[in-house]
Amino acid sequence: MACPRPGALPNMVQCIKAAVVLKEKITGMSNEKINTVLSQKPLGLVLDIDGTLSPIAPTPEEARLYPGVVSLLERARDHAHVAIMTGRAIENGAAMVNVDGLTYIGTHGLEWCDGLPTLHPVEILPEALAYVEPGKYLLDLVEQHLPALPGVIVQRKRFGGSLHYRLSPDPEYTRQKIWSILEEPARQVNMSLSDGKRIVEVRVPLKVDKGQALRSFVQHFGLRGVVFAGDDRTDLDAVLEIARLRQEGIAALAIVVQHPDTLREMLANADIVVQGVEGMANLLREMVDLL
Repeated sequence: MACPRPGALPNMVQCIKAAVVLKEKITGMSNEKINTVLSQKPLGLVLDIDGTLSPIAPTPEEARLYPGVVSLLERARDHAHVAIMTGRAIENGAAMVNVDGLTYIGTHGLEWCDGLPTLHPVEILPEALAYVEPGKYLLDLVEQHLPALPGVIVQRKRFGGSLHYRLSPDPEYTRQKIWSILEEPARQVNMSLSDGKRIVEVRVPLKVDKGQALRSFVQHFGLRGVVFAGDDRTDLDAVLEIARLRQEGIAALAIVVQHPDTLREMLANADIVVQGVEGMANLLREMVDLL
């Protein structure tokens, strides 16, 4: 919640009281649910990066993990199987975290590496290889239109990529322009387009998402407990998968990191909601202390 400016004393006091009540409510919920899951062995922690462990930055290259997160991940890996699951290319996401001994899952589940990709082999979904060139073609097409798309950044991946328009002077117009450029060509080369937070994603048409990747991670390590944390539209698949895993007898918990533009469906299906990346870092610290 947003507090008023300093000096507006009555409203400020009311805001602080509300924040304290909210914190106590969330902490009480967290302790009960988290303790149940963290007591399970084997245990898994699956974490998104952007908007979850790293504040959203103006450009992908400027994003950095929240202070203290690296040390928490290093501590967590001694007690649980930890996965970093991101829409970024696996090499890019792993370079941000740079902690060996974790599982890195990139491009929404198309890439997998048990450890840093610079030190360990990367497994790639074989069916995705046919879409390397179609993805490149669509990103090349956008780059040809960049003079008419001020503020757009093209982020290439092994399969497709992301078109960031956060810096555009008119984001909604730019989003519509990107879709108008790519929608028909994407259909012709059998690629998919999807929206994220000020991003248009160029993706393979395979039924691979973070939910399926989460399930594969659980099965790979035979987990009895798993925690997932994410914030964006593509994380919704994993949040919903948590509920399905719980129905199957896995102790599972979905944490949603709330931002001003977080989807209502994400919040509605969350077990715990934390406020921003700072809130997630604080909760991660609490969880690691309990391991």
